[in-house]
Amino acid sequence: MQRRPRKGQSEGVAHEYSQHLAHREGFPVRAKVWILAGFILLLFGILVVQLVRLQILRHDEFVARAVSNRVRTIDIAPSRGLIYDRDGNLLVENSPAYQITLVSADIPDEEVSSIAHELAEMFDVSAWDVEQRIWDRKYSNDPFLPLLIAEDPTPAQVIDVTSRRSALPGVRVETVSIRRYEQGRLLGHILGYVGKITAEEYEELSDARYLYSDQIGRAGVEAAYERQLRGSAGRQLVEVDAVGNVLRALDTRPPTPGLSAVLTIDIELQQRIEDILLEHQGASLFASAVVLDVHSGEVLAMVSVPNYDVNIYEEVTTEEYQELLHDPGQPLTNQAIQAQFPPGSIFKIVTAVAGLAEGAITPETEIYSPGVLEVHNELSPGIIYRFGDTTQGVYNIRTALAESSNVFFYYVAGGDPYRNPENPPRHPAEQERLDDLADQGVVAGDVEFVGAGNEAVARWARELGFDTPTGIDLVGEAAGLITSAEQKLEAFGEEWRDGDTYNMAIGQGFTTVTVLQMAVAVAAIANGGTVYEPRVVRELIDSNGNVVQPWQPIIRHQIDVDPEILRIVREGMALCTLAGTCHDALVVMPEMLVGGKTGTAEYNQTGTAISGEEEGPTHGWFIAFAPFDNPEVAVAVFFEFSAGYLAAGAAGEILRAWAETSGALSTAIPPPYARVALTEDEDQRLYEAIRARSR
Repeated sequence: MQRRPRKGQSEGVAHEYSQHLAHREGFPVRAKVWILAGFILLLFGILVVQLVRLQILRHDEFVARAVSNRVRTIDIAPSRGLIYDRDGNLLVENSPAYQITLVSADIPDEEVSSIAHELAEMFDVSAWDVEQRIWDRKYSNDPFLPLLIAEDPTPAQVIDVTSRRSALPGVRVETVSIRRYEQGRLLGHILGYVGKITAEEYEELSDARYLYSDQIGRAGVEAAYERQLRGSAGRQLVEVDAVGNVLRALDTRPPTPGLSAVLTIDIELQQRIEDILLEHQGASLFASAVVLDVHSGEVLAMVSVPNYDVNIYEEVTTEEYQELLHDPGQPLTNQAIQAQFPPGSIFKIVTAVAGLAEGAITPETEIYSPGVLEVHNELSPGIIYRFGDTTQGVYNIRTALAESSNVFFYYVAGGDPYRNPENPPRHPAEQERLDDLADQGVVAGDVEFVGAGNEAVARWARELGFDTPTGIDLVGEAAGLITSAEQKLEAFGEEWRDGDTYNMAIGQGFTTVTVLQMAVAVAAIANGGTVYEPRVVRELIDSNGNVVQPWQPIIRHQIDVDPEILRIVREGMALCTLAGTCHDALVVMPEMLVGGKTGTAEYNQTGTAISGEEEGPTHGWFIAFAPFDNPEVAVAVFFEFSAGYLAAGAAGEILRAWAETSGALSTAIPPPYARVALTEDEDQRLYEAIRARSR
């Protein structure tokens, strides 16, 4: 039986037990208290630091954010400048349109999903995509930058959004302008078009005050004069409510409208030339023509067919665009400035200038063409290359241009081909004929003759504006190609041969040009040696019609050449229309004497020029200036899958169209009577008649 402790003993045991517990638990309790106190102090310190950062260090930033929730800056798009033709007819204007946008910062977080779904139903877009864009913009550097939801809403959609403004916070109907092109097909390659600015372009151009809703020039004048046509944006300071609705305007800085452009184009002439090209196009997939003012470089007409209506870019589908892109007629390409072709015989005007300027020939030099030029391989004389001619006889520089003698210009550029002593002997009758001609002072047979050389021809070609863009105020211009011996060696690992020079002389081989380059060169020959920079914009005017940037002809180069040389070339071109290969142009317009030159350029299946001894499909060219007595315009005409004599007829109609629209036909002096078959006496008579009217 256990005994109970006495009272005093019990109290002692209890005291001893309590002391034991105190000793065992007292330390952890104190530690917990200190830890808790330290944690509270830490939180308080963090709170103080954050308050200092927000209230002092970032005070200005958050004040600005707070103000922006109440006061907001709205950009005001400028009115884009208009475009007129040379007679003041309106070609491009701005039409009002609507678009639906939203400001992510004005949409409460809890309503993002519901608004995204409502917009998806209204505009047939992806709700997930709209919601994702809203969240992305909310957490971007500029949550107030509007997002485009619908670019061309229907009237019913505009009314729907407007009537539900309170239920769709942040969603707006904005009024914008779109471009309307009155002559969108006829002038599409010149006017160009505008397109929606991309996100990348917006970032790049934001410093220039471009807006997210801006349209930017993509081609033609719209692109080349983007800065002048656009103007500068304005700004409006407004007070808004919690969901972004404008309550009142506090301050407004109006936008500056863009300048308007007045073109050099004669719209009536442009239309007539397009009709002529389409009528004569035949088997050609494409054709083009340029008419220049020879004293200023103004482009009176520039036509490329087939063309396209630039208005389609407002609503073109991917399928429609792909169809245009793969059309064999290349309607999206401005064939006058963007395509490069072998010039063929029209390039002989360059070889003529080079030969006369370098002293390789004189106006009286006569060269015999047997109808073909045989070039023997320098290492293997048994290998013969034949460079053909379309004619046969004795020619001087004027009659060679008129009859387009290839052999004459082979000699002028590359010299005589009979320098190899191992050439096989000729038939006695042929040798006798050549010896008789040589006795008369005609370059023929074994008569030694040194041509101007390929480098000289190339140098004078560049003097006339080839091998480089003309500088026209349109984007995307090609440079053409005048090849040197070094370029051939680098590209093909082959030395330059006499055959290369012969090919260059007649615009074959590696030589390519644009239609506009040919017109510029003809203008320089017609005006006495001034190479002008062609322009399609005549002047820029402000919204009140005041001229801000008047027309100033730009001289790119003054050719350092004896004016008599250019006069001789002009006379040869006049003889071409009177009694040579250009005669079809005279048939169409017999009332006016013009200078012309045909060209039939052979090319291979890759589209590049081929050498003189090969045969292949051809392009047709015609170049001209008019009138001969006092040149005013230069013309270049090109037809794919054609020939020079075919292009001559179309060019004659184009010259007539210009003469009628300008009034030049009423004051024209009729050309002298001429027969196509030239005798020596007839040649002299026509030469004297032309010389009497030559300036």
